[in-house]
This record gives sequence, structure tokens and C-alpha cells, in this order.
Amino acid sequence: MRIVEISSLDNGAHRNQTYHKIIPDGWAVDRNNLCVENFPFGEVVAEEIDGVMTVTKWTPGKIPEPEPEPEPEPTAEDVALDLMAEHEERICMLELNA
Repeated sequence: MRIVEISSLDNGAHRNQTYHKIIPDGWAVDRNNLCVENFPFGEVVAEEIDGVMTVTKWTPGKIPEPEPEPEPEPTAEDVALDLMAEHEERICMLELNA
């Protein structure tokens, strides 16, 4: 059985893990496997049932778009090649104006 943290993270996801014997404060048991669509992104409603916090409703949330990969930093070789190309271009411009 799975337990789900009732409060969500900043991105709308809920932390979750396999149920053992102790349910930490702020977590609820998902006894009826309600948390399925778009899990772990959504909204949880939990109520105490037989002394145990239990998920009673799951509203699917929007799965966020993955963040784009950052542009890689130019290598020393890239910088050197750019400088050489710029230098070559200046030399060509000087020769054309001569």
C-alpha cells in the first residue's frame, strides 16, 4: 500500500512511498489506489478513518513541462576557434579595403 504526503511540493507533486507500519504526521494512506491519474501531480483530500489518515479523494493535476536543458558552457577550444575566425574575418576586411 502507498502513503502520500498530504501537502504538495512547489511543483504540485506529492511525495509518496510504500506503506510500512507507521504513517508520519502529514501523510495519508491511499487504501483504494485513488492516486493514479497524473500521479504524483494533483490534489489530495484526506480524512481520518478508523484512526488513520486516509486519502478519500484524488484530483489529478497538470504535469509540468520539463525544464529545457541549459546551454552548455563554451569550451576553451570553442572560444579559441571563435577568436581565430573573428581575426581571420578582420584580416579579410582589411585586404578588401586596401
